[in-house]
Formats: sequence, structure tokens, C-alpha cells
Amino acid sequence: MLTKAVVLCAGEGSRLRPLTFSRPKHLLPVAGMPILGWALNSLRDVGIRDVCLVVGYQAEAIRQYVGAGDEWGMDVTYVEQVSPLGIGHAVNLAREYVAGEPFLVYLGDNLFEEGIGSFVEPLRDAEWGAGLLLKRVEDPRRFGVAEVCDGHVMRVVEKPEEPPSDLAIVGVYAFKQTIFEAIDSLEPSGRGELEITDAIQKLLSGGAEIVSREVSGLWEDAGEPQALLRTNREWLERKLEYCIEGSAEDCEIEGVVAIEKGTRASGSQFIGPCRVGRNCTVENATIGPNVSIADGCEVVNARLENCIVQRNSQIRHLSSGLVDSVLGEYVEIQGRNGDMNGSPLSLLMGDMGHAKAM
Repeated sequence: MLTKAVVLCAGEGSRLRPLTFSRPKHLLPVAGMPILGWALNSLRDVGIRDVCLVVGYQAEAIRQYVGAGDEWGMDVTYVEQVSPLGIGHAVNLAREYVAGEPFLVYLGDNLFEEGIGSFVEPLRDAEWGAGLLLKRVEDPRRFGVAEVCDGHVMRVVEKPEEPPSDLAIVGVYAFKQTIFEAIDSLEPSGRGELEITDAIQKLLSGGAEIVSREVSGLWEDAGEPQALLRTNREWLERKLEYCIEGSAEDCEIEGVVAIEKGTRASGSQFIGPCRVGRNCTVENATIGPNVSIADGCEVVNARLENCIVQRNSQIRHLSSGLVDSVLGEYVEIQGRNGDMNGSPLSLLMGDMGHAKAM
């Protein structure tokens, strides 16, 4: 039985700077929930209750968010990866935790629209040496790539110049204890890392049967700003439910919109999909489509489209609009009141950023 998972969330997320200067990428929000929260939901939904989080960069923030795992009905343990030495190294750190049992490995910045049930359930009763979740991609050179015949993996290679297929290895693996023997025999790659693809290839060379399944539904690795915005848009479209719990006086609401408790909106237009968190103030604004606003924010005399706005941020007098933007927490943007003819802004701002029209 598969009852344990190792979730890797030690990475810094350098491609998402400045958003990740003050928090790990796994805690950036998608459709109102941190990416890691969506990952833990996927594991919970397939019956995983015992989870080891491999943490590193901003580890305390991960601990504060997940805690003991009570929100997900899980028992969560932590191990720390001090240096970024690769997935193989991170998995090995959880060796004692999963001793004697098969387990899942889940990369904590990956999101799966339909969860991982179609991958996990067939493994519960089948004979296998390892399992890989795969996705057909346009440019497999950016990924570990699998060569597959009738669902069985024949070969794997990391970021090949000439890929043997278009099947990328995405963020979920299933392993048995033999993976640790393979990791023990690894040498660091040219990147100085213990590559999990090299360990998988050693299993194959030793005669292990490695099964695979292709992702059903959308898969996203939200590792850069445009991917984060795209994922937010897709998850809002697919996951958001209509819910007006706050007040919306003299407002026009179109499509699927969520306005949460304590929020006061007046004289505004909401175009779904869009979500406004708790205890926000929205006045004379146009919100949406594809906007997610976190708790405690203020939007006055402004237009927002395709944006992620994190907690306690303020956007005022930006009638020309804010588009394709990600704002951190406690950001303040002050435009010029009544400036309808200016070009909309597109911003990427970390926590406590300030922008003011001159």
C-alpha cells in the first residue's frame, strides 16, 4: 500500500524573484491558495496521511503554513536540505522516514488539475519497481524525458539535446526501497547534483519494471511569473465557485465571482473568474477577469485584469489599469486620479513594494 509521501519544497525559486525574496515559491498563491496547499490536497485526495516535507530555503515559512498537517488530516514530519544538491539527494534525506515501505515523491511546486488518482490507484495492486507520471510537452529538452513502450519505461535521460520522446517526467514519482541503493551509487552530475533520472536509469539497468501513466487534465510547474499567472487563470476557471459572502452594493457581477466574508464592495464591476478574499475594500473599481486578490487588500478607483494581489496590498487611483501583474504582500500602488488614457501597468513587485505616479 502507498500511504507515505515525500514532498520536496526546499528550492528558492530564483526565476520568481523578487516575489521569492521573502518567501519560498511553494507558498505563492494560485487561485487564493498557496501552491503547496494544492499539492497537499492532491495527496490527501488519494489517501496519503503520512508526509515528510523536505525543506530548505525559508523553511520556517513552510513550517508555519503547514504545521503538523492538521488542516489536511495529515501527520507531517520535516527534514532539511541545507544545500540544493538535487532531487536524488532530497529523496535520500527522507530515507529513514520511509524505511521499509513504498512511497510517493511529489515536487511541491507542481499542480495537477485532476489530481493524481489516475496515477496512484493502479499502483496499489500492481507489481512495479517504480512509477513515473509523464506529460507530452512541446520542448522536452527542458525536462527529464522517458522513452516508453506499452506503458513501460525503457529509458530515461535528463534534459537531452536530442530527446528520445516528447514525454516529460513531471512532478510525481513512486518508489520502493531499491531507489536508495541506486542513489547510493550515483556520482554528482555536471550540475553538481544527484539526478533522480540517473537513479531511475540504474533501476532500469538492474532489470526493474518501471511503469508510467500520462497526466490527465492540466499540469503546471509554476516556476516563473508568466507560468504563475497562467496557472492562476486556469485554476480560477476550473476550481472557483460562485460565492458572494461579503457586501456588494451597487455592483455589477458577471460570471463566476467569489467575494469572501468581511469584504465591502461598492460601485464596482466584477468580471469572472475572479476572487476577492476576506476583509477587503473595493470601491469604484473593475476587477477581472482572471484576478485573485488576497485578504485585507484595498482597491479604489482602479482596474485589474489577469493579476495576483497578495495580502494587505493597496491599489488606488489606477484607472488606466493593472494587467498581467503579480504583487507581493503590503504593496502600495498610487496612481493619478482620473487618468483614464494612460497605458495599463504590468508589474512584478515583491513584498512591501511601492509605486507612485509623479
